[in-house]
Amino acid sequence: MARDYYGILGVGRDAGAEEIKRAYRRLARELHPDVNTDEAAQGRFQDVRDAYEVLSDPEKRRIVDLGGDPLDNGAAAGQRGGDPFSAFGFGDIMDAFFGGSAAAAARGPRSRVQPGADALIRMQLTLDECATGITRELAVDTALVCTDCSGSGCAPGSS
Repeated sequence: MARDYYGILGVGRDAGAEEIKRAYRRLARELHPDVNTDEAAQGRFQDVRDAYEVLSDPEKRRIVDLGGDPLDNGAAAGQRGGDPFSAFGFGDIMDAFFGGSAAAAARGPRSRVQPGADALIRMQLTLDECATGITRELAVDTALVCTDCSGSGCAPGSS
């Protein structure tokens, strides 16, 4: 599940770059490990850093606005108990053995979150269906956060 980077920084989805920077600096001064030695504050400081990294980058912010999490790759998942190898694909392995472009190697592993990427849906098929093919209709539930109420269900200005 994608983290609420806007909520972490305490800004609205329509916040500009300056408002995001001000919110980050305010929280960073308050939660920095040199200032606040509380263990919970250190974890929150990391969340604030992640939120600023995402929301200050237009491409990463676009991924968040589409419902993804640009930091939910192998490195982040490994730190949070997920699959540490999910950021590496077959192409990365082949590039390691047979050489890839220097530019691609300098970028490091690519994020697995891509806006508009295919949805993965598990379904049971028989061997015959796999061999010959089958067409089925699927109902796909897409959850979008309302920009007016940020998903609260309340009209703006009400509580």
